[in-house]
Amino acid sequence: MTIDLASAVPLLIGVVGSGDTVATDVPGLGETFAAVLLELRNSYPDLPLVLLSGATLGAEAAVIRVAADRGLATTAIAPTREAIVAASDLLIVVARDRSTAEELALTDRPPGRSAPSALRALLAPPDRRPCFVLAGGSVERAYPPQSDFAAELARRNRFNADLRSVSEPEDRDMLERLRQRTDLIAGALQARTDVWQRFLYAIAFVAASVQIITVIPNGVWIKFGAVVVALSCYFFVRRQDYQNRYQDYRAISEALRVQIVWSAVGIGEGVAESYLPMQQTDLLWIRNVLRVVHVIAGRAEPAAGTEIVFDWVASQRSYFRDHAQAEARRRARLDRWAATFGISSLVVSLIMLCLSLAHLRWAAGAVVLMFGIFTTWCALVVAIVISYARTRGHAENANRYQRMFFVFDRALGLLNGTRDRATQCEVAHELGRMALAEQAEWLLQRRERPISLVYANAA
Repeated sequence: MTIDLASAVPLLIGVVGSGDTVATDVPGLGETFAAVLLELRNSYPDLPLVLLSGATLGAEAAVIRVAADRGLATTAIAPTREAIVAASDLLIVVARDRSTAEELALTDRPPGRSAPSALRALLAPPDRRPCFVLAGGSVERAYPPQSDFAAELARRNRFNADLRSVSEPEDRDMLERLRQRTDLIAGALQARTDVWQRFLYAIAFVAASVQIITVIPNGVWIKFGAVVVALSCYFFVRRQDYQNRYQDYRAISEALRVQIVWSAVGIGEGVAESYLPMQQTDLLWIRNVLRVVHVIAGRAEPAAGTEIVFDWVASQRSYFRDHAQAEARRRARLDRWAATFGISSLVVSLIMLCLSLAHLRWAAGAVVLMFGIFTTWCALVVAIVISYARTRGHAENANRYQRMFFVFDRALGLLNGTRDRATQCEVAHELGRMALAEQAEWLLQRRERPISLVYANAA
């Protein structure tokens, strides 16, 4: 049956069992399997369930019939057991007993099709996923170490809910529609993240200013109110997870862009093999989403021409050039603010020192107090600006964008100088891997700088 990835990315459940095992050999097989599916559906209502099975006889077929009869899942047929194991998010092993199940529970995924992919798979950590064994009327659940399967499914479920919150894009290819929807959500979440982050800095600035300017009437209450508002907003933003969702969706969108280009020129490799291979914890769900997309979408027929490669390289070149310049301008503007207020604080401090040394009567009392308040306030502005600049990472972004601009600029020159299809495909493949590495670097960097109240050590 047809699965529309633009609406939801499903959970792939592989079902394997020994060929001589029939349903009667496993007591309560249908009820046990139905309970597992019902638990998944109730826990993750926006996560469609797709069963992968290559069997037509035996206990596996009985499991498929039970699921179909109860309307708990859809069924997709995979050709071989190895393909089922490699594609599934969750492996269901049907067996008479535990010893038989251990022979079937191949939780290590087979290597990629090409030699370089096989070598990368060998060097990378084992790609393990959960395995549920249905034997003796019970379910034995085995999870890979350092994995949180429930959290991963919760994120994919939230992603699907967000996908359904945006309108259907123009009538295009399924992968392109999924990418457009993901990109729209990421853009909206990025805007919310930026607004809330600036608001938190503004509230923190008000609270600190009231602390400095003690002559303000009811200053204590203003400070207390600002702190309460800042904390309330902070916990609200953390609960909504705007920043992590925006970053994760942006990563998925950019990886899908590479996948679309690869598929268009006939590259059968999935981007999941080249994206964050060392991340086995909270970012694993991104790679699994990309793997599921590739499994369902399959290998597309190569396009008639390679115009899509030229368009992609040219658009990425312009993107990195424009964003490198924009990030550099933002960093320069923040540097000017920090320098202006820092110099102002220093100048006023020197004036206060000179007045004190001159023993001028008019320089005592209120004048000294106001000068001191102004000096401290300028130092506060510098601390806020430095903290904000550190959080936004404009300098790192500008350098990274500039580096990628040079890469795509050289690639565009290479493509303009050749009409050889093999060379164009090789360029698309290597550029795609570099773009995935750049996106992973951006994501990991942003993860280290979560949205927060002003850093205490910014000054």
